[in-house]
Amino acid sequence: MSAIIKNKVSINSTIISKYPHIIAAHQRTGTTATQSEAKDYLIGVSARILRQIAELKIGKIEMECTVQWLGEGGMAFAARSGSGHIVVMDGAPEGGGNNLAPRPMELILAGAGGCTAYDVVMILNKSRQDISGCEVQLKADRAETDPKVFTRIHFHFIVKGRALKAEAVGRAINLSAEKYCSASIMLGKTATITHDWEIVET
Repeated sequence: MSAIIKNKVSINSTIISKYPHIIAAHQRTGTTATQSEAKDYLIGVSARILRQIAELKIGKIEMECTVQWLGEGGMAFAARSGSGHIVVMDGAPEGGGNNLAPRPMELILAGAGGCTAYDVVMILNKSRQDISGCEVQLKADRAETDPKVFTRIHFHFIVKGRALKAEAVGRAINLSAEKYCSASIMLGKTATITHDWEIVET
């Protein structure tokens, strides 16, 4: 190590033993390594490792949900999410339900609306826009025959705030639609997705 680090501050030998890349890299170039250079190198390596770990975790996201029929006399079901929340669903009377809760497909539509609204609010907050409200109105068409998938979904955003920039609102909605909203992007595999928006000054 002394041959590589000439008349410079020694690097902690434990770190060097764990990260021989520092020595190898400098031996290849014939340069010397200061403690500061080694620290910078380690920071870079750590950042790359953390990004790789994050990518692996993203690729292995698992979700859980348990759905239970609530019994005879109806077609109501209770769903318990992996995060510990319960949502009740029911069917239309013509399908044996009692219309006491949203239909499962309505919850799918609501999930898409909630997903994209979440994105838009977060992006506008990070952009330092003075947002005070965000509403998404969704209208959808379904196929006439089974499986009656969504074939068209329109998202209308009503964004409220003070001196909101139109370009910032449009950018937030586009980022959600094209990159972040997993629910609407997934539904876009079968449905034509469209968007428009309006800004309300408060």
